Amino acid sequence: MLIPRPVCVALGMTLSASLASAQDLEEQVWGVFAYTIYGDSIPSSVSPFRALTPYGANQLFAAGSSFRNEYVALHGEDTGINTRIESISPYRLDPEEINILSTTDPAVVASAQAFMQGLYPPLDDTFNATYNFDTSFQLSNGSIASGPLNGYQYPRILTLGPGDPQSTAINGQAQCSMHQAADTEYQSSAEVERLNQETEAFYQLMYDQALSGAFDRSGANYANAYYISEFLEYQSVHNETLLNHINQGDIDLARSLGDKYVFATSGNTSSTGAIGSGDVRTVAGHTLAALVLSSFDNNIEGRGTNGIMTLAFGSVEPAVALASLMQLTPPQRSYFDGRPALGASIIFELYSFESSANPTYPDPSQLFVRFILQNDTEAAYTLPLFGLSPSKIAMPYTEFRSEMENIAMNTEEWCFICNSKAPFCSNTSDTSHTKAMERNGLRPAVAGVIGAVVTLLTVAVVAIAGFLLCGMRMNRIRKASLGGFKGNSKMASDSDVTFRDPTWADAKEADTNEGEAVGRGHERVGSWEMRGSNRHGVEAVGSPFNDQIQDEWTHGVPPPAEPREHV
Repeated sequence: MLIPRPVCVALGMTLSASLASAQDLEEQVWGVFAYTIYGDSIPSSVSPFRALTPYGANQLFAAGSSFRNEYVALHGEDTGINTRIESISPYRLDPEEINILSTTDPAVVASAQAFMQGLYPPLDDTFNATYNFDTSFQLSNGSIASGPLNGYQYPRILTLGPGDPQSTAINGQAQCSMHQAADTEYQSSAEVERLNQETEAFYQLMYDQALSGAFDRSGANYANAYYISEFLEYQSVHNETLLNHINQGDIDLARSLGDKYVFATSGNTSSTGAIGSGDVRTVAGHTLAALVLSSFDNNIEGRGTNGIMTLAFGSVEPAVALASLMQLTPPQRSYFDGRPALGASIIFELYSFESSANPTYPDPSQLFVRFILQNDTEAAYTLPLFGLSPSKIAMPYTEFRSEMENIAMNTEEWCFICNSKAPFCSNTSDTSHTKAMERNGLRPAVAGVIGAVVTLLTVAVVAIAGFLLCGMRMNRIRKASLGGFKGNSKMASDSDVTFRDPTWADAKEADTNEGEAVGRGHERVGSWEMRGSNRHGVEAVGSPFNDQIQDEWTHGVPPPAEPREHV
């Protein structure tokens, strides 16, 4: 059952009334963590250069404005909104209060910027008096400087590239060799073979009517379900003639099949494959869970003055994986089992019940956590975590932390689970390997199988390279258009860079590497519901939201190399 936000707040107050005898207690939010999906962007099947569209920028601006209304803006007592963070700046963006993290995908970085425009609009538009917040606004002649564009506020966005160990927190599936191997394993599975056969007629019809300009006929199948769905949804927004050839039911069915593929590769915790175990498939959720805990740890340590708001921006995989680990997906629950919509946010609120006259940061034992699905700017839904009943929406922080610690994965564990060759994995300790094996229940025999598979793959690559070097003649094979879910997701940037005592916390510049842009093309515009008729004999995958949810869920450069001098 999905609980609307206003009902949730009232229910939370009722359930927690026994915690104190005073009647003037009310909710006080101390910290917020949110992971937000990027907005409508040009898909990789349309252009190798990823970019946020104006439509997508408006999606994220609206999402940021919604956050401002909930957590930042000042409201009168009669508005009924009591979720504002007490210590956060209501007008001026303070970079010490908000941590903003993004991948280096240009569409994701632009989404973060658009979101922040809504969260903290230009000062001249929100503050109608002369402001003098600090000395940086004041000039030597006594006047007050105003930024361009009516006092536009420039956010500090930390973009995490492939050479940064922090990148695993919001992009855990990238550079994870075992996750990529698990995708390949799934594409070779009997399930995919069956689905390819069952959906062949549908995809061939889609090729004839809409896909021929972007895909090869051989690539129009379930193995490319995600990319096909992405393309059709983008065209449904930007191409007015698309619905002259196909109907909305076709787009919804393609969306449903794309959701199924994403869940199978990033959210299936029950996988028993030799490579694609549940922990490998959901690795992005494990690392995102660690970031949530770290954010709240900072908030508690600073008693509400640190880690006030952490905003992470990225693709769909981490959100799907974390939702699966928190038991929000089948078989435990059926809240969702596919992709969130563009611009959607999954939100964690850290709050307590305090005196309205004098709210004081409580002991951690008095803190609670609430999980919210912000699927659009109008509706927010609260979901119970870790298999709890809908009445347990106010989860004690101590219980929440215990559950999250069971699924959280640090960088060293990620290096081992993923068998990653990332620069920051070179000094991974044997202790972290053992801990990762024990935490994930990985038996030595299974670890041996994984090692053997990786070794065989390495030997195969070396052998092929040897054949080529020895002059073996090979026919050139035409490259398939978008081969598989990940496509060109492996980033080529910084592949030959090693690091010595790097400063990982430094802000990065956006990396617009073309290879990454192609591989990170995750889009969504449209509906979760199946509106059209099923005229192709393919059973649609059921929507987890049905009619309760609206249509929309709602710059990494490493340090320079040191010069090498020699004689």
